[in-house]
Amino acid sequence: MKKRMISVILTAVLTMGLLMGSVATAHADEAAESRSGLKIGMTVPAVSSDFMVALSDILRGYLEDQGHTVQFDSADGDVTKQITQVENDIQMGCDALVIWPVNGEGMAATVSKAVEQGIPVLAFANAIPGSSADQVAADDNEMGTAEAELADEWINKTFPDAGDGEVKVFVITASNTPQAVDRSEGMQKIAEMNSKVNMITADVDWDSPSGSSALVENTLMTNPDIKVIMTPGGTVGVAANNFAMSGNAQIENRDEFAVFTVDETEEIDAAVAGSADGSAVLRGTISMGTFDDTLADFAKAIQPYLDGGEMQQVDGSAFKVTPESLAAAGEESAESAAESAAESAAE
Repeated sequence: MKKRMISVILTAVLTMGLLMGSVATAHADEAAESRSGLKIGMTVPAVSSDFMVALSDILRGYLEDQGHTVQFDSADGDVTKQITQVENDIQMGCDALVIWPVNGEGMAATVSKAVEQGIPVLAFANAIPGSSADQVAADDNEMGTAEAELADEWINKTFPDAGDGEVKVFVITASNTPQAVDRSEGMQKIAEMNSKVNMITADVDWDSPSGSSALVENTLMTNPDIKVIMTPGGTVGVAANNFAMSGNAQIENRDEFAVFTVDETEEIDAAVAGSADGSAVLRGTISMGTFDDTLADFAKAIQPYLDGGEMQQVDGSAFKVTPESLAAAGEESAESAAESAAESAAE
């Protein structure tokens, strides 16, 4: 009897707690009125590659589809120009700002000024000190290091009997943004990971397909014994893969040649999958997620503000993409589709 009475009391307390929680939620919902017809300033580092254009369009479209106006600008890789763009957005009376920074530290003072004036700022892809919230990708040095791990695994598998310094690895670095520098430093850890590696490096603008192709072509001509090319981003990685698969590349055995990169697009996934049957040499990439994943994180960060609340912090993560991981993901998708079809048939 005593146990039953305690149970009744606990049930009553829990019920009261749930009711109070429901009332509080209702009041919060009433207080947070959805914002409509906002003017949102958006600035990105550059739109010099298909990747940047596509992702920028997706983010802008997400906001415009909800009835908001987007003042869109490209900084062309110039942090001073980006500062001017943000200052103009403030003067134009933008309600909020989305900034994909050329340099997060360089944007800090301007962003703090905006926040102090009551203009919330979402820092996209890379953090900005003083922003209202950051939707950040994985740490660039960690992504570069993860790429080095992919290369290390492939080298040991492909050249198990190679001696010290017998596998020439071309690490293409980039220094046009702080993020590029961090990623490049992580990539160069390949020399510490694997004693078989004989590393050579050269720098490139990581948003330039033509510059990347020219660098790869010239370097392979003077170093025909290169076995691995590591690249700082998808633009460079795709350019390296395309040249390596062309008739102009003097590669004796493509089974013993690899390209690795960072970024994930449908084109990159197709090349990575194709490396399993010899139709590509891009054998792995480090992904921050697909466009759909990125858009989902963007929504998590900014939608609460659009709904009347505040922007939210969203931390991204990176993972390795290989032919094996893509095949496994394909099998899971097929199984999920089969289950959905079976459930629909049963209904």
